[in-house]
Amino acid sequence: MDPPQEGSVLHDLLLVQETPAPEMYIIGLQEVSAKPHHYLRDSILDDPWTDWICSELGPRGYVKVKDIRLQGLVLLVLTKLEHVPFIRNIHTNYTRTGFGGFWGNKGAVTVRFGLYGASVCIINCHLEPHLEGWNQRNRDYSTILNDQYFETCQTQQILDHDYVIWLGDLNYRITDLKPDDVKDLIQWNKLNILKTKDQLCLSQEAGDAFNDFEEGELTFAPTYKVDVGTTTYDSSAKKRKPAWCDRILWKVNKEKEERRHLHIEIDRYDSHKAVLWSDHLPVSADLRLTVLKTEMKPLVKFYVTWPWNPVQDGECIYTVDMDTRTDSWDWIGLYKIGFRHYKECVTYVWAVKDGETLQHGCKVKFESNYLPKNTSSHYVLGYYSSLAENILGISEPFQILEPQKSEE
Repeated sequence: MDPPQEGSVLHDLLLVQETPAPEMYIIGLQEVSAKPHHYLRDSILDDPWTDWICSELGPRGYVKVKDIRLQGLVLLVLTKLEHVPFIRNIHTNYTRTGFGGFWGNKGAVTVRFGLYGASVCIINCHLEPHLEGWNQRNRDYSTILNDQYFETCQTQQILDHDYVIWLGDLNYRITDLKPDDVKDLIQWNKLNILKTKDQLCLSQEAGDAFNDFEEGELTFAPTYKVDVGTTTYDSSAKKRKPAWCDRILWKVNKEKEERRHLHIEIDRYDSHKAVLWSDHLPVSADLRLTVLKTEMKPLVKFYVTWPWNPVQDGECIYTVDMDTRTDSWDWIGLYKIGFRHYKECVTYVWAVKDGETLQHGCKVKFESNYLPKNTSSHYVLGYYSSLAENILGISEPFQILEPQKSEE
């Protein structure tokens, strides 16, 4: 499905009015438009959901770091601008589990990265459906772990990372209870009884899947299956049993926990009953990860020659960390504050070749013909690395001002 046009509900879903605002958004979608012509369109342009989310969060200071799509599965990572240079070694992966691994209607998409020196792995999945698919869901979990490998990273497998966050439509159901009994327990707020019959919790207890993963308290009612447009559980002839299909789990690497001061706390875990345009109710969580920001410095530092104006060439000097590999396809972009992703620059110039070898820095010039004429906006310069596929350094914000007229 494409994003609906209910702007206020979508704003609430993204929690854009929360204070304090989150430092990073991790957004996992399942069953977005996956028709062949949609997939062809979205392979060239951002899919409608990605475009909408970036359009909402960009003006609020968030930049898309990475996204990945596998048919109906989409995973997005967005962060505040200040953190962008400290997110490094970004890689993606995916696993198909539908039809014996030949089709991507089910499976997982993954983004891994370093965050201020801590390794983070995010997985968005859509596992085998139906009550009787329990064992297959456990096998899908193992398949994803065994299939995904990051060859160029120190943390080459999912569970090697300092932090693992696993979310999506895990599709685990409630076992040993009839649909009406489940609904009665929900109505009586006896969720603790339902949890003892939850297949995911039982699989964890048996060591069959998601060993050592943690989850917030299930204080919200099951999120599947509701009649679209309502919070009423399935009233069709099938009368599917309500279940907590939609989950957010996390794991801290126990071997590194004390040495690296690793820790995750959860502040909120809930469903969103106001978002009624699916047969699932969306789920979100506020997680706090411990990272040591003082250990990191940007790989590229900018020294902009002030002031800039729209009728003169703009100059800047930058330095590149000597251990950083540059490439002839690297560029310096001029970005308007509120930009959504690294491609959305106003203009750019090519970076100086072999900049990491130049101890006294690199000097580049932006021709005035390509500078924006809008003198009310604020801008930053960003160094984009084609090898890292990310921005390695960002300047301080500045304005491009009209030149002062000399007094006669």
